[in-house]
Amino acid sequence: MATSLSGTLTVNDATVCSICFEKFKTPRYLPCKHSFCHECLSSYIVSQCKSTEPRLGFHCPLCREYIPSDGASGKPEDWAGLFPRNDILQKMIDKLDIQFCEPCLRDNDHEEALNYCLQCNEYLCKLCTKYHKKSMASLDHRIFKISEMESIEIVPKLEVANICHEHQNEKVQLYCHDHEQPCCALCGGTEHRKCEKVDTLENAVRFLKESGEMDSILNKIKTFKKRLLNAKTRQEKNVSEIESTVDENIAKNEKIFLDLAERLDKMKTVYTDEMCSNLKKGKAKLQSGIEKFEDALLYVSYCESGIEQAKGSENLSEAMVKFITAKEKFQKISNLEFKEMYLKICAVESPSWRKFMELKNIAEVEYVESFRPLDFDIRNIELTKCKEITIKDGMVYNGFFLPEKRFLIIDYKHNGPCLMYDENWESIHVNDSLGKPYDATRIRDELYITDVSAKTIEVFALADFQKLRSIDMHHPIYGITNLNDILYIACGDKILKVDDSGHVLQNYDLDGLNTDHIITTNSGLIVYSNWCLDTVTAMCDEGQVVWEYRSPDLKYPQELETDSCENLYVTGAHSHNVHVLSSSGDKIRIIEDIQSPYFFKINEDEGIICVCSEKEKIIVYQIASVVDTLKKKD
Repeated sequence: MATSLSGTLTVNDATVCSICFEKFKTPRYLPCKHSFCHECLSSYIVSQCKSTEPRLGFHCPLCREYIPSDGASGKPEDWAGLFPRNDILQKMIDKLDIQFCEPCLRDNDHEEALNYCLQCNEYLCKLCTKYHKKSMASLDHRIFKISEMESIEIVPKLEVANICHEHQNEKVQLYCHDHEQPCCALCGGTEHRKCEKVDTLENAVRFLKESGEMDSILNKIKTFKKRLLNAKTRQEKNVSEIESTVDENIAKNEKIFLDLAERLDKMKTVYTDEMCSNLKKGKAKLQSGIEKFEDALLYVSYCESGIEQAKGSENLSEAMVKFITAKEKFQKISNLEFKEMYLKICAVESPSWRKFMELKNIAEVEYVESFRPLDFDIRNIELTKCKEITIKDGMVYNGFFLPEKRFLIIDYKHNGPCLMYDENWESIHVNDSLGKPYDATRIRDELYITDVSAKTIEVFALADFQKLRSIDMHHPIYGITNLNDILYIACGDKILKVDDSGHVLQNYDLDGLNTDHIITTNSGLIVYSNWCLDTVTAMCDEGQVVWEYRSPDLKYPQELETDSCENLYVTGAHSHNVHVLSSSGDKIRIIEDIQSPYFFKINEDEGIICVCSEKEKIIVYQIASVVDTLKKKD
């Protein structure tokens, strides 16, 4: 049976590998503390990793705990060697018959060994045991009698969490901020002696917590985990979709086959086999991708757990090592390229189907693979139009993605409606109780909509769109956004910072009278456009201008949008394009040939973009990687 370094086992159990059922040969232990022969563990890892795309980890053969591998980007056959040897087990196997005290043997004295120290991994005589228990250095060591080794409960305790990575005999005492590495005092005086900031563990852990770096990494892990989970869910849904598509196409053509003679019966077999073959191939590819996402989710969950444990740990060494380990692992996985596959199988009806005697198949089966990177990169995507909705006589300046795959369109007319659409872009709700609605923002479970004619902010329940209250602003208001549950409202010549009750916290005076659109970024920037000056400006919360963007290619800038990378999207209604800016105001890309865009809204999780063109056309685009769309016709 495999031994657990934190479990309770007898020596007889502890010396037998649970995979090969023989005495351990070079035992290695996993983070879950179970030990296996090096070769057994290596063979197991390789067999597990052959089942799907390159893996990031594996499950313990015994307890099934997920084990992320430090060699995630390398060869699985090398992973076993990355786990530490269980020297206690090795010694028990190698020297089980030795009955002499090892400290005494170093003085060439042959004293009978009566006890065994787990931490020192040595056999002890009666006298050495006595002084071993008295020494402050070994006071807490676990010592048990050799005569009871086959019956006593053994709970080995290896303290490896605070050992220096470079110097195995030294404890971690310092943290180098320059290299973001914990180290021992020896490292501090050698490798890190020229580093600008080397701190004690206590100060470093306090800094990491107080500076928010732990929370920042944890948030990144949670965000990445959410993307992986969403991608996995969509691919699972895609499996059902292609199954349904194939079933529908097969059923559709069954009616045709019923009216055909022997020739068509042969075509039926060809068609069905081809469909099923592509389904099998498609499901296999999607399932492989799903397993990869499951693997990555487990890996990221491991990182998440490490950060959580670091935050709550009172052991500074353990907290530091857990944090750095989780951070390094997360950095490794975040640098890997994850791509989500979307597979489509359909049948294209032949125009000459009546000439069935000349056909080899009743329809042309298309197998289409498309990949979308989980990390949204506007530089490497293309937009494919998939839906268009016309708002009759519309004056639409703003739209808003809502939970449950809904989308809100705000029609800026007198008694203009707010239109709610579902995931299929079917209208599910209309609210025409506002005077002249202009823009909206969400805070928790509430939706805040500006009413220009009434000079109020109307607050609605996000779930059922029932009105909750009105906030009277006594001032013309247009665009609205929020940051940390604080509202920022564009008022033409100024921006108001307001709490959710309508109390003005700060007033930012602006140049000109034409600032109607505003957005905030997670880094705290307040960004607004001026359609008369053709400018986009970012300022900090104190009101100081951080940067200003203007371009001869940007005319009549309107609504603003941001993505998870804090890129900004500015619609140029008169220049017929969308300017993509970095958070520092640098131009990344111009998306051309969009007729009079007034808003450009992104749903990264669903991979779609919604654009308002000419104030009344709502166009939905599917996002795809420029180089990763593959179409196969078999």
